[in-house]
Amino acid sequence: MKLFLLMALFSYSIGWAQSEYKADAIPASLKENAHSVVRRHETTFTVKAPGEAVKRVRTVVTVLDKEADDEATMVVGYDKLSKVTELEGALYDADGKLIKRLKKSDIEDYSTFADYNFFDDQRIKAAKFPRQPTYPYTVEFVVETTERNLMFYPTWAPLKEEHVALEQATYTVSMPAGLALRYKEMNIPTAGTSAPAADGGKTYVWNLSNRPALELEPLSPPSWEQLPIVYTAPTDFEVQGYKGRVTSWSDVGRFYYTLNTGRDAIPADLRQRMQDLTQMETTSLGKVRKVYKFLQDQTRYVSIQLGIGGWQTIEADKVAASKYGDCKALTNFTQALLKSVGVTAYPALVRAGDNEPDTQVDFPSFQFNHIILCVPNGRDTLFLECTSQHGQPGYVGDFTGNRHVLLITPDGGRLVKTPSYRPADNLQQRRISIVLTEQGDATATVKTRYTGLQQDDYEQVIHGMNRDEQRSWLLKRIHVPAFDLAAFTFSEQESSVPTVTETLSLAVRKWATPSGNRLFLPLNLMSALSLASPMLQTRQAVVDLGINHDFEDSDTITYQMPKGYTPEFAIKPVAVESKFGQYTAQVEIEGDRITYVRHITMHGGRFPASAYTEWVDFRKKVAKADRMQMVFVKNN
Repeated sequence: MKLFLLMALFSYSIGWAQSEYKADAIPASLKENAHSVVRRHETTFTVKAPGEAVKRVRTVVTVLDKEADDEATMVVGYDKLSKVTELEGALYDADGKLIKRLKKSDIEDYSTFADYNFFDDQRIKAAKFPRQPTYPYTVEFVVETTERNLMFYPTWAPLKEEHVALEQATYTVSMPAGLALRYKEMNIPTAGTSAPAADGGKTYVWNLSNRPALELEPLSPPSWEQLPIVYTAPTDFEVQGYKGRVTSWSDVGRFYYTLNTGRDAIPADLRQRMQDLTQMETTSLGKVRKVYKFLQDQTRYVSIQLGIGGWQTIEADKVAASKYGDCKALTNFTQALLKSVGVTAYPALVRAGDNEPDTQVDFPSFQFNHIILCVPNGRDTLFLECTSQHGQPGYVGDFTGNRHVLLITPDGGRLVKTPSYRPADNLQQRRISIVLTEQGDATATVKTRYTGLQQDDYEQVIHGMNRDEQRSWLLKRIHVPAFDLAAFTFSEQESSVPTVTETLSLAVRKWATPSGNRLFLPLNLMSALSLASPMLQTRQAVVDLGINHDFEDSDTITYQMPKGYTPEFAIKPVAVESKFGQYTAQVEIEGDRITYVRHITMHGGRFPASAYTEWVDFRKKVAKADRMQMVFVKNN
């Protein structure tokens, strides 16, 4: 009887496992719009002490097509504060039958130092199953790590991108007696539950099931705003002997301040050099400009992820000697230089990146990946990007602009906002002179002034590319059907909102179309907008135009017509007004010279889902106006 029961139990477990991995067991509703389906996603985070925890993640994913082949790869990072104690994997066919299990020889272990130009103590374990000839197939991974940097608790996001469906997911956090968990739920249909544990602690559980794949709509908010997420964070923690408590932003700032206090001493000769450098400056702004220029000329950025999880800076005197540092070190060094000339400045922790989300202001925690320097001065407060060797003091662009940062002061931390840039700051002002031939060919001189966010791409091009690379970059950027780039130049102008002027010489083939004694001339050479994608079904998400849609473009194009041609008809001025922006275009005729003037202002922001139809209509009208052409007739 015992043998029979054991055999029955074994058969049941095998059958259950195979049914779990069988692709045809997936409901049809979860396959819709999906490249893969997460069958199981089980995360447990067991906190044993303020400075120790164990994290275990089991994932089972069925790959439906080649777009999801990356699911067959697992990459796990670790350093001296974490350790990978288990990494297992298995590959199954469409029927749930085992094809392959990971072997130790299949797992690579290497330092990130080999891949990037920086110093760190981080390593990676990576495993990858071979590409499969047929779909679907299923991969399973189990990863367990021990963590000794409990400044950070996991962010649970079983769905991280669009076109991924979810069958079942569970997140369990076990807290010991005396330690409290803080958490924030987003897009969670059913709130998590908590229950006392036998050891006097507390266990928290979140469950998700049967989530269809997200398909992002045009101009939709990013996936992380629409998918289920649970942020978790400690109240009390310890890392490498440093104890911290986080219940407010002041606590976060106080811990960072304590971690880095006493590391701002610079050599006496350097302090004297700074005083000599700024002795003629009578304002804080003047001193900041001199010190910032010294920083850019004398140091360079090198990413360094060493010491207490990469959060403790290298001392300022070491940066003075080596002349390099990471964002923490260069910010601390600049703060020390300014201090030596009587200018007070404070580090500011920031979530940096062109597409990174802003800080979750209602959830104090270590959410940051970068640090800049703030020089308070009322309305003239400056933020300095200390890793940039070419940026202007006070300009933050969209890498750190328009978001909340945590100002680190001796009293703790407080959130402040970095500058945002209005349309009038983000200009593209273009003047084009064109000489047109009877055959429709054109010679164009194009001079464009870019300011603010519209010039951001040019810094790397001007300072990081050689002449041939710059030319290749321009050829991809210029949207003209058929042209030769005869010459180009760039020039920069220093100001609080930086400016780049670009001058191009173009030979454009068949820009106008001759037909009999007529010449058909499109008026907008380089700035025409395209149509917006129409919605084929009812829109669900709000319309997110994003930061780069706050801009102002103007084009003035003068055409020198071939002799003997006159307009067949006049073109009336065009004006389009919308909540999204304003557009105007008009044509002036003076003898054989035609001047086309176009202006558009766009407003970024978020609008109701119902406004998308209006957005499509606005773009349709603008696109139609941008395709405006004139017909010229040759006089006999």
